[in-house]
Amino acid sequence: MRTHFSENEGTMMNRRQAEHQLAHEVGRVLGHTATDNLHWKGSLVDLMEALHTAYTTYLLTDAEGISLSFIHIVSRVCAVLHVVTPSNPYELAARGSRRKGLHSLPYMTRYLRRLSASKEPLWEQIETSDC
Repeated sequence: MRTHFSENEGTMMNRRQAEHQLAHEVGRVLGHTATDNLHWKGSLVDLMEALHTAYTTYLLTDAEGISLSFIHIVSRVCAVLHVVTPSNPYELAARGSRRKGLHSLPYMTRYLRRLSASKEPLWEQIETSDC
């Protein structure tokens, strides 16, 4: 029984670390402006799911250490990545986390898998264009 607990404990630790890594990546995006010509290549559902996960870590804060709201994060990231801000980002994030099946896994499941091959999987879905 202890072995099973240890495996679950390790899985949760890995997920928590991955969520913190994702929050760090989102924080990097928040440090940019729209004039930096960054563009999101992935789906809007993936982006909203990623942003909501980063938001729930409470690691994204303003200069006074106050956690940023989900809507603030969404508005700012959408502006930086030249994405139309969705009217209901909460619903898109929830839709993403409910995905099931081999070809349509939640973003964090895919993010965890990509972490073994990349230090910053979110940034793999961001491109810079020279306009």
